[in-house]
Amino acid sequence: MEGTQSNNTTEQHRYHSTHPDISSSSPQALPPNMQYAVAGAEDVDMVSGSESEPSASDTHYGHGGHDYFSRRRHQRYSSELEPPTDNPDFHISEQSLSESESLEEPDHFGEDVDPDLGLYGRRGRRGRQSIGRPYNFGARGGKGIKRGPRKPLEPSLEFKNLHSEATSAFIDADYERATVLVKQAIQINPEMFAAHSLLSEIFLAQGQEDKALAALFSGAHTRPKDPSVWMKVAKLILERAGEDRTSALQDVIYCYSRVIEIDQKNYDIRFERAAVYRELGHNGKAAQEYERLLKDLPHNTTALRLLAETYIDLNEVDKAKSRYDESIAYYMSLSLEEATDFTWSDVNIYVEFFGYLNDYEQGIFMLKSLSRWLLGRKEDAEWDNIVEDDREFDAEDSPRRADITFFVPNQYPIEVYGAGLPLELRVKLGIYRLKLGLQYREEALSHFSWLNPDDSSEGALLYDFGDLFREVGDALKDAKLYQDALQFYVPLQRTREYADTSLFMSMAECYIACENDEAAENCYLTVVEYDENDIEARAKLAKFYENLGLIEQALKYVNEAIELGRQESMPRRRRRFGSRALQLAREFRSTESGGAVMATYEGPIGAENEGWRSPTPSPSVSGGLMTSTVPLSKKRRQAKEEYVSTDHIRYLYSKLLDLEAAMREGHEDATEDWLDIADALLRDFRSNRVFFPMQRHMMFLGYSREAQRKAGRLKSTTIMDEVEEMAGRLQATLGTPEIDPATIPNDYHSISFDQWLDIFLEYALVLSGQGQSEEVYDTLSAAADASVWYHSKHNKFQIYTCWFTCALRLKDEETLSNISRWFMKEYQFVTDTYRLFATLSRLCGDPRKSLFHSSPSMKFMLRQIKAIDYTLPDDPLRPTQARRTRASVFQERATLTTKDESGQPIPAEDMDVPLLVLYGHILYAGTSFTNALNYFFRAYALAPENPVVLLSIGLSYIHHSLKRQSDNRHYLIMQGLSFMQEYRRVRETSPIPQERQEVEFNFARVWQMLGLTHLAVQGYQRCLALSGEIEAEREKFKKRKNMPAVVGGGGRPDERVWVEDFTREASFALQCLYSFNGETKLAKEITDRWLVI
Repeated sequence: MEGTQSNNTTEQHRYHSTHPDISSSSPQALPPNMQYAVAGAEDVDMVSGSESEPSASDTHYGHGGHDYFSRRRHQRYSSELEPPTDNPDFHISEQSLSESESLEEPDHFGEDVDPDLGLYGRRGRRGRQSIGRPYNFGARGGKGIKRGPRKPLEPSLEFKNLHSEATSAFIDADYERATVLVKQAIQINPEMFAAHSLLSEIFLAQGQEDKALAALFSGAHTRPKDPSVWMKVAKLILERAGEDRTSALQDVIYCYSRVIEIDQKNYDIRFERAAVYRELGHNGKAAQEYERLLKDLPHNTTALRLLAETYIDLNEVDKAKSRYDESIAYYMSLSLEEATDFTWSDVNIYVEFFGYLNDYEQGIFMLKSLSRWLLGRKEDAEWDNIVEDDREFDAEDSPRRADITFFVPNQYPIEVYGAGLPLELRVKLGIYRLKLGLQYREEALSHFSWLNPDDSSEGALLYDFGDLFREVGDALKDAKLYQDALQFYVPLQRTREYADTSLFMSMAECYIACENDEAAENCYLTVVEYDENDIEARAKLAKFYENLGLIEQALKYVNEAIELGRQESMPRRRRRFGSRALQLAREFRSTESGGAVMATYEGPIGAENEGWRSPTPSPSVSGGLMTSTVPLSKKRRQAKEEYVSTDHIRYLYSKLLDLEAAMREGHEDATEDWLDIADALLRDFRSNRVFFPMQRHMMFLGYSREAQRKAGRLKSTTIMDEVEEMAGRLQATLGTPEIDPATIPNDYHSISFDQWLDIFLEYALVLSGQGQSEEVYDTLSAAADASVWYHSKHNKFQIYTCWFTCALRLKDEETLSNISRWFMKEYQFVTDTYRLFATLSRLCGDPRKSLFHSSPSMKFMLRQIKAIDYTLPDDPLRPTQARRTRASVFQERATLTTKDESGQPIPAEDMDVPLLVLYGHILYAGTSFTNALNYFFRAYALAPENPVVLLSIGLSYIHHSLKRQSDNRHYLIMQGLSFMQEYRRVRETSPIPQERQEVEFNFARVWQMLGLTHLAVQGYQRCLALSGEIEAEREKFKKRKNMPAVVGGGGRPDERVWVEDFTREASFALQCLYSFNGETKLAKEITDRWLVI
């Protein structure tokens, strides 16, 4: 977008767009190192008496973007800036000041302060000064202390002498002495800007640009109300931006904000600050700045254009359009002579909005309307009714324009019709017509013909409007008008600016569509010869040859594309390896060798190393080529690099084994070193794409190029995917043999895959102990997806066992639930998997919000039951209709997930009682007792003597009886007690005392729940009476295991022998019952006897 100067007579339009290009500043140095802490504005005010508080903009940009703007970092010069007081050569000179800049700076904000500015307090708050009160009077209207900033203090004689000597030393190039003297001068009068400026010049002469900038910035705070100082600092920052331009631009924003705080009407700097915001990518702040500028400078076209660019970047085209709508309405209300600021460039920008909004009809309408106005035919508005074509802007009146009834020949000059429309807008008009459909092809081509593409003379429009030729060509190509597009593409070959590779690629696409194979081949070959690194051109050329059946030529360019892909990926792979494994190997080897810096080890490549496998696959794009374009020396170099990387990996693995014992014993340093090494090894393993094929069913086939091709890429670009597929097709055409299974390796870097899996799993276990859940799950997920273990049932079992172990350490209930489901799907109809789900569901989580009885768990378990019901063997006694009903109900919902070695699903042989009980307990935990009884009774029919089933049925009846909705509470209680008696009958005959104690405790709990406390007390006492037998059982375990037997808790996990005992629970229940009934003496006896350790 081009800028124009505002020539409006109003004050708002006197702004001249004379902004220097910030981005053109030449980088010369790194960003300022602010080790020289600067004096804050508030510190300067204490000396000079000036009132200056940082504005909101200062706080926002200063404190957020860079350290030395922070109020906390505002302090006097550090000790490095202080002069050495014990220097014997130091003396005070009597010379006068010799610097060109006077030390007694004029106070611009003293007595002649602007009254408007004086009415504001330090934070912009409006003052209460009376309008009729003289400004130079005191607070009460009489003579006294004047308002406004005070004049700076007069520099002391000692300061003048030191400054003069420092200046002389600087002129004599004695920079060290000049630095010492000027620092002493600053210490005496830190509010003098001249000293800071001199120090900056000294540092600058020494080439210490960062320190020079720090000194100048420090001095700027001594004159916070002088915009020229801040502009000088901003200019210096831009000149020394260096590579870290982002940080420098943040500093520039701070300086600009200080200038704007001083003078809100400094529109140049406000435009500059907005431009810096845009360069930093802060488009939102830039838009706000331009909006404020438009508020102060209504309808300023420069601000409008920049705001439009910003809103387009923000994808808020509607806002930009609405701003232009307001300004267009304003300018069109003026005469054409008064609206000189609104130009054809603004029309072009405005019409572009409709392209972003895909509103091409309205775009055409507004383009013609605004063009008519700028051409002086505003009153000729009847043309708005002609929408089917653009005859209004034909070159001649005849034949089309003269056919219109309202057209009056010679009413306006012929130049204000077709010839007056700029070519940019005419091309836009043609493109929009083309966007409306191919029915407007002829209308669009008539507009495009104004470019005269057949003109090959030196003054042809091609050389001035090459960008329009390219736009027209692209638009025609997108509309699939390939032959028309070539009319505008071909002339661009004669230009130097637009004859780039993308042009020839577009021409080739058009030639292929026009079936001009020779011209298309020439275009592709031109790009290939011109750009040696263009992968896309080689891929498309190879595809072009493949379509023509020229397999050898296609293979040649596929080779080149793959080689270029290798060259692109190699640096990235080397950085990844070098930053982790290589760096750690060097570090540990350096430590072992006494701290000497170790050079990169390069082992010999010879017969003695032939036994070493070179498993690291090429990081290039795979392709499985028949021929190779890599020179022999390059292959040897790659083999050498692979050997070196293998050496480092093996060394790190040996170091990992050395640290393993100390790590497992809990040594902190050894654990951290072990984790660092394991992380480096796993990164190298995971960076090998051959272990992670795009399709999971692909098995590990080795490290060959064919194996890599079959594995594919985990993450790859579209172009390289096409190259891989093409290479595969070419190989298939040439009859490439399959990979021999006997050649598939079982190690990586000479470390077996089982050892790699151990690293994965133990790394996850150690991290889980540190609470790093995200990295733990990421590691285990990578191990589960690796092709070397994905197809091994044993390895998958190990991985998922470790997974739920880590989840237990992390107390992650959701992960435990998910892993339990995996076991139930992989080992369907195996009772232990259902028991595992029930066990893991009890170990963590809130019982009131447990996932155990959540809707997903409930639906999953119900699907398991339905799968068993559907796959049960046929019952010869079951009626045929019932069989059909069962099939219709369960066929779509039943899913068999476990398969045998031949890949056939394994059906259930019989109904699983634990599964029925488990699903019943899920319903029971959700208080759906009636529904739970359905499945408990199914289990009861299969196992009538199972105590768990009997207890579950009894408790379901009793709990349901206590609900408000129960119909016959007494009947339900009796039903529950009858099953509880069956439960007692089955359990009390057991020789195991723990089972008999369980019966007494459960019955006592039921009596207590029903309010029959006298029966509950008797049950708890019988429970306590069995504690002697249980203690004897515990002694048996102790002798049998030769280790202490405990009842929950205590001791190390691997030293426990669990013996179930309800003594503590029963005694605590008795204590509560006695206490609630006032029997405190009995409660104390129970406590002393059973609950005191």
